[in-house]
Amino acid sequence: DGGVFFGLLALLVWAPLPLGSNRVWAMGLLVLAAVLLLLGTVVAWRNQLSSAQARLYLFRWPLGLLAAMVLLAWLQTVWLPAAWVQVLSPNAAAAQMPSEWMTLSVDMFQSRIMAALCFVYGVVFLVTVLVVRDGLRLERLALVLVWSGVLQAVLGVALYSIKAQYTIFFNDISHQDMKGSFVNRNHLAGYLCMCLSVGIGLMLARLGQQKASHSDWRARVLAAIEFVLSDKMRLRLLLVIMVIALVLTRSRMGNTAFFAAMLVVGLVAVVWARKTAPQTVALIASLVIIDIFVVGTWIGLEKVVERIQETEVYASAGGQSESIEVRSKPARDALPIVSDFPAFGTGGGSFYNVFMSYRQLDYGGNYIDYAHNDYIQIAVEYGLVGLGILGMLVALTLVTVLRVMARRRSSLPRGIAFGVAMSIVALLIHSTVDFNLQIPANALTIVVVLAMGWLSHTLKSGKLSRTAANEQGFDP
Repeated sequence: DGGVFFGLLALLVWAPLPLGSNRVWAMGLLVLAAVLLLLGTVVAWRNQLSSAQARLYLFRWPLGLLAAMVLLAWLQTVWLPAAWVQVLSPNAAAAQMPSEWMTLSVDMFQSRIMAALCFVYGVVFLVTVLVVRDGLRLERLALVLVWSGVLQAVLGVALYSIKAQYTIFFNDISHQDMKGSFVNRNHLAGYLCMCLSVGIGLMLARLGQQKASHSDWRARVLAAIEFVLSDKMRLRLLLVIMVIALVLTRSRMGNTAFFAAMLVVGLVAVVWARKTAPQTVALIASLVIIDIFVVGTWIGLEKVVERIQETEVYASAGGQSESIEVRSKPARDALPIVSDFPAFGTGGGSFYNVFMSYRQLDYGGNYIDYAHNDYIQIAVEYGLVGLGILGMLVALTLVTVLRVMARRRSSLPRGIAFGVAMSIVALLIHSTVDFNLQIPANALTIVVVLAMGWLSHTLKSGKLSRTAANEQGFDP
């Protein structure tokens, strides 16, 4: 299944490029890619069905929750007897024309698109846990995410520096803000947070592989030169590039979420992994010192601080920037929708149409198609059932990676678990004022990151040797 694995890597790099895949045609390409990956996996494993079944059993909880979410998304689009819909969701029935057959969704077209995306996320998770079955592939997967983040950083800086303006696929794009190939700078910030988190975890894994200290000064000098020319230094430079891009986005909550997640998860790692605590403290301290004081001074971290301190809406060249309080208005206005459609929601992708009947505050004619709060929007579109399913998935993954950080001795599982935990915490914070999970590229990436967390739990050692893999019935 080597071809499937490289197809998965290619998909991860491609997904952010066409405007974060947040266009119907780009979503269609994601569906096509997911189907091809699934077919390739079935063909590759056709003669090892028992091994595949045994491996998937290790991930039965996350796979079961994802399957439940996919079923819920499709259930919203299925024609049901009107009497059933009136029982399951009375307001959904009232919002539709009287008929013998109805759907739980009040916007079936959009819900079918979202159901297809849920299918993509479930398939990608399944393919990831099947084909990434040794340390070498897990490390390569993490590296690809890092390089994809660097690609977005370099692309974003280049387009932002020349203030590029162009039309692509009937969309007018202006790079007055640092946003890479995304439409919104906050979504680039969310994507960079995930890639940076995985990169920091990978850096910690490699720090755990350091050789013993040298007593002779010549040996220490040679070791220092080797470190400067090593993969560790190259990875550190890649992290610096992404941090520069993150600061340049001027995303208030994106930067806040990243540094808060790094400090919180770093503190947990120091407390639980005392053996590697000095290395963890040194890496996090270097990130804080270099990235805040040095990079921030040269690149302009003060601009982010100024935006965080803003409390009023103000007009600026190229757009509008609002305070956190103003950003949360759509979410507050959307709360009554949750109470009216509590169990199964209004249907995936239906927020804009439904919100038009509930908006109470003056938005100045602004186009409100998202709640700017992933928790509220998921509760609106998928109900408390959907929010509970996704909440259980995230909670179980977070508990799993924290257990890995506390109990595992191998450096690679611990490092990957650190990166996954940091990604989760960063998105949990960022999702309070933004909608990263509504952007297919970011949602797809976090699904793969969650899969990496479960893989770090099942990984037998830092790098699974070919002999050990063959003993388990797998052929690398």
